[in-house]
Order: sequence, then C-alpha cells, then structure tokens
Amino acid sequence: MTDLSGKVAVVMGASGERSFGENIARLYARHGAKVVVSARRIEALDALAQEIGGLAVRCDISDDGQLEALAKTVLERFGRIDIAVNSSGVLSWGPIAKLRPEDILPTMNVSVMGSLLFFKHMGNAIARSGGGSVITISSQTAQIPAPGYAVYATARAGIDFAMRVAACEYGPRKVRFNSIAAGLVRTDMTQDLFQIPGLEDAFIAATPLRRMGTPEDVSRVALWLADDAASGFVTGEQISVSGGGQHGRLVEHPTLNAMFQQALGDEDAAAPSASAGPS
Repeated sequence: MTDLSGKVAVVMGASGERSFGENIARLYARHGAKVVVSARRIEALDALAQEIGGLAVRCDISDDGQLEALAKTVLERFGRIDIAVNSSGVLSWGPIAKLRPEDILPTMNVSVMGSLLFFKHMGNAIARSGGGSVITISSQTAQIPAPGYAVYATARAGIDFAMRVAACEYGPRKVRFNSIAAGLVRTDMTQDLFQIPGLEDAFIAATPLRRMGTPEDVSRVALWLADDAASGFVTGEQISVSGGGQHGRLVEHPTLNAMFQQALGDEDAAAPSASAGPS
C-alpha cells in the first residue's frame, strides 16, 4: 500500500465539488500526506482543507508573485515540498475561423504561462527538499485533434512538451515531471457535456474498456506518480487515462457537430462557448 506519511503535497486547482484536484487531495491525505490545497476560490478550499486536515492557500496560477508566495508559505509551514500537482485549467471551445485574442488568452495564461510558472516554483522547492514529483493534468484532446478544440488542446499539448523539458532540466536534481492525459470525465468543468443526449453512450462505445472514466481513475494514477518507491524511475511521461480511447479518435456527435457549424456560421455568436469541451 502506498504510504505518503511525512510527505508534503501541493495540489493546485482543488476547488469545486467534483474535480481532479479535489479528488487527488483527498486521496493523498488518506495515504498520509500533509496536503496544501490551492486555487482562486478560497471558500471551497477552506472546507476541503478542514475536512482532510490540510492547509488552504489562495493562489492565482497565472500570477508569478502569488505562486512564489505559495511555495514560500508551504516551506515556512512544513519545511519541505515533496509532491506538486497542477490540476488547474480554463475550458474553451470554438472554431479557429472565429477566434479572437480574448478567446485565447485566458486559457493560455492559466494552462501555459501558469503551468510553466508552477513548474518553476514547485520544481525549485522540491529540489531544495531533496527531490520528488511534479504532476500536471492534461487531456486526451492534446493527443487527438477534433474541430473546436484548437485553443484548449494547444494549451494542453504545449505544457505536455514543457513537462518533458522540465524532466530533462530537473532530473539531475531528483525532481520528476509527468502528466496525466485524461479522457472525458464528468467534473464540474465538463458536466454540461453530459447533458447532451446520447453523448455518454457514444463515448462508451468508442472506448475499448467500455465505460466512462472517473476522477478516481485519474487520482489513482496521480497517487502512483507521487510514490517514489513505485514510480521513482518514471519521468517525462504523458500517461493516458482514457480506457484506451487514446488509440482511436475523439467522438463525433450530431449535437457537437451542430454546435460547431453554428459557431462557425453565426456572426452574432462568434465567441467560443465555455460550456462545451473536453476533460
């Protein structure tokens, strides 16, 4: 059984009632880690931290100063950081033909710039602590192209490559970097997709293991990556957690196709919708 006793973990993006970060934080705490949860919404964080016996720290991942302060707070409070998970992200969807800078920048600021800054501050802190693991949550859309996902998938794919660079740079300092490419999972961010009739059945039919993924599927892989005894020689890897879906293509569904065509042709709805997208 995995034992994280004595380890200190920082989980970014842990707010929400059903999210990867929230689920990972709970699992790490159950396995003995002292967990620091962080996000922009402090109210949800406070409740989670109290429940798992951890610490809540508000932080905007796109703000370099706030990330620096987060690392400093954790080091001052616990003396070390062993594990850092980045589960933050901004969902965006829409055709390239209609994109505006304001449709692109929020996702890039959080998922690309924020992730790079997270790698810097957490990687440096973990290196000073003697080594450990940095994990970022990615997406199946970074592996398989489909209409409408240009901004979101580009951000995820970009940080996956940056993760590999970080693995090279921080490897000599005993810091491992890996990512988890999740398939479509019902979370706070994706729940609107599950309201589309027939979409879940279409995903199940296209998935070799014939079921939808869960936040628990992702968190169990994050637990394995956090355990130096189990995955201590694994770094620079993008691990797919999609029931084998990474070997096919993203599901096409009449409703999604209609949404794309409407977005492409409706001048009054040029802005990409924030209610449709992947995990």
